[in-house]
Amino acid sequence: MTYRAVAAITLMLVAAATPALATESIVCSAEGDAASIDVLMGHTAVIAVARVWLDAGDRNWTTDGQPGSTKVIVGQAFEDDQHMAIDLTDEGISSIVAKLRLVKASEQSKFAMGGTLSIDGVGAWAVTCPEF
Repeated sequence: MTYRAVAAITLMLVAAATPALATESIVCSAEGDAASIDVLMGHTAVIAVARVWLDAGDRNWTTDGQPGSTKVIVGQAFEDDQHMAIDLTDEGISSIVAKLRLVKASEQSKFAMGGTLSIDGVGAWAVTCPEF
């Protein structure tokens, strides 16, 4: 077998043996849909934010650069059993554009999450995440 064939087989075996990244979407919104945030996360040993869509009024921001939206970057993200915090920055990572701060609660099989969403120069809202 050639080196390339061995390398290709090895790469395929490694890819097949690597566990898939579990994902979930958390959607939080303010009363009257004044603002909302949709965070697609992959869970590994640490929080991994895959994509964010953020809306307030007629303005929107995304991490994937959707047409008509302002591009943002995930500056930092933190999650433990009781809290989640995500900061979104401008493309140059020079200022924080939005902050999401959530508190989690659970009892048996019931889960709830809510907190605040603030967007620099736009506003701040109490948000709930009913589908968590």
